[in-house]
Amino acid sequence: MSLTRRMLGCLVILPCVLLAPATYAEISISEVQPLKFPTALMHFNKNTVVEVNWKGEIGNSTNTTLLDDDYHQGRYLVTSDTNLPISLDFISLANEPFVDLNRIRVRYKNKTYTSFPVSGLVNPGVNGEFVEIGAKLIANKKNSQGVKNPQYIISIQEQ
Repeated sequence: MSLTRRMLGCLVILPCVLLAPATYAEISISEVQPLKFPTALMHFNKNTVVEVNWKGEIGNSTNTTLLDDDYHQGRYLVTSDTNLPISLDFISLANEPFVDLNRIRVRYKNKTYTSFPVSGLVNPGVNGEFVEIGAKLIANKKNSQGVKNPQYIISIQEQ
């Protein structure tokens, strides 16, 4: 076979390879349950604090009367089809005036994280790992009574 014919064969094959569909690695986050705070009485002369820790228990900083026991930690299942390290970020959306989420605690693979973002974490693999979240809700004394629904974003990315 001549050199020109071999080069022509390579030129024909090369565009086919370049046009092949790309494959992508994927990380998946499935919400098992969102972080939920119990119904509580609001103070009029000081900030109201309700803490639900990553274990789903009421924290010691809670300073008010709870009206129900309908609360739990946030729980998410994270899976990945690669072995790349991951980064994790927690972002409070501050969507409720005079209501803050702080003292955020995120538990992943038996370690608790308190500042975000966190990078270089071990990949959860195809079988997955749970991420558990706890936080302290602080309602400023200037806040009005009523249902509060503080929102947050969990971002997990492969690096």
